Amino acid sequence: MKARYTLLYICICLSVVFCSCRDKREGEDGLAASIERTWQLCEVSLHEAQVQTDALRDSVRTSSERVRQRYDLLTIRLRDKNDIVPSSPDSALRTATYFDAGGSGIDRERAQYYLGSAYRDLKDYPRAVVCFLKAVDVAGQSREADTLIWQNALSQLRSLYMLQLNYEEELKVALRAVELADEFGGSGRNRGWYLMDVASAYEHLNDTLHCLLYLDLSYKAIREEGFPPKYGSTLSYMLLKYSDYGQPEKAEPLLRRLAEMPEESRPVNYELCLARYCENGHDTDRAIDHYTTYYRMAQSLAGRYEAAAGLQRCYLQRGDFRNAALWGQYLSETTDSIVARRAFEQTQRARNEYLYLRDREAEQAVRLLDERIVFASVIAALALLCLTVGMVALYFYRKKRYVEEIANWKSLLEEKAQINRELTRFAMLNDATKKAEGVVEHFREVADGKAVLSPNAWMELTAAMETLYPGLLEKVRARLHGKMHEPLLQTICLVKIGLRPAEIARLMGAPIQTVWNRVKRAQAVCGDLIAL
Repeated sequence: MKARYTLLYICICLSVVFCSCRDKREGEDGLAASIERTWQLCEVSLHEAQVQTDALRDSVRTSSERVRQRYDLLTIRLRDKNDIVPSSPDSALRTATYFDAGGSGIDRERAQYYLGSAYRDLKDYPRAVVCFLKAVDVAGQSREADTLIWQNALSQLRSLYMLQLNYEEELKVALRAVELADEFGGSGRNRGWYLMDVASAYEHLNDTLHCLLYLDLSYKAIREEGFPPKYGSTLSYMLLKYSDYGQPEKAEPLLRRLAEMPEESRPVNYELCLARYCENGHDTDRAIDHYTTYYRMAQSLAGRYEAAAGLQRCYLQRGDFRNAALWGQYLSETTDSIVARRAFEQTQRARNEYLYLRDREAEQAVRLLDERIVFASVIAALALLCLTVGMVALYFYRKKRYVEEIANWKSLLEEKAQINRELTRFAMLNDATKKAEGVVEHFREVADGKAVLSPNAWMELTAAMETLYPGLLEKVRARLHGKMHEPLLQTICLVKIGLRPAEIARLMGAPIQTVWNRVKRAQAVCGDLIAL
């Protein structure tokens, strides 16, 4: 009888333990499903995803390590979606290390992708490329994969290859992303972006034909999706490319589509692309307005550089050399700032890598010391001594390398800045000379009866003479002691550009004898200056 009660007690205890384990497992399965739903919600509404994530925090604390790591990966995803730059890759590295040791294919793919994103934000591009490649490999080898993360990894690789000027690899990964978008219809809802990536890669390879082909395909894909607002920047870029390639019939529908958007919903590159569109259409007044607006609102040095360069070009086209020179100065200052920023980033990256390696070596030294103390104190002392000497030597060696690298970077950046300033100056001189030659050609056409004199033609001729023959008009005024009538000055300019008296009389609408008298006086006073 007693044995029967004992057996019954044991059965009851086992049932209670089994039920509690099953409830716990079901609870963790439900929590994992909630994390996955929140993960997918990030693509729809970041605010709602953040609210759901905060609601799960307390439940996750008492769950298993796997659930906690998935929750940590979800928080990393939210920070990345909100463009929050991490201070270090430590949290993403812990998650990736955990899932690499025994996670599912999707977990490893996602962890490697967001570790690569952390390295990318920290400007550690070589490690970022390695992580994105690992994410792509895991997705390709696994039976289950997050296709959107797979495509995003390929898109990130394309951007990094572009920064490294490796355009062949950029094209390969961009085409692979399009293949995935075609293969997985549901996850291929961003197909317009991936097609635009291919167009950009072909542009970098100077393949205009294929670039235009994929621009058309991207526009078609975006139109099939109903022109959602997320494609605003892509449509603006299309507007710019079509206008650059001289296809206004394709650019104008894009312009209307972007103009219909609410002002607060327009992409940040809208004003810049619209300015380039107006510039390519020779509407310099509107182009200057849009470039000026974009320069004021641009938050990056690269944006201000593009706006300043555009304003310089437009003012040169208008013959406003004073404002062109002013914006050329702004352009040079912006170039100097960009060079300085890049130098700072390179210096910071080198410093962070140095500190990372030093800390890792110090940790290894501590572990080695603990192991040596267990076996033999003498061996531990010798090992510590060797390690200390090695670390000191490594420190001075790396310090020397660091100083040399910084010096080389400074020299290279100063040289590049000087080259940019010289190129800007030469471009301004070349554009001014072309403008002046055009003014002279206009007067020759008027003299031949092929054109009509424009209202500001005489002012433009004076400016052109200053450009083509610097100091000429000043010398003429000096010989005439500053007493020179406007018709005589105009006659001197026309003789200098090679017009005959009959042509001058026809152009100025004056009697031939009057023109002859002016020409004779001009030759008598400054014949050596106006001789061809």
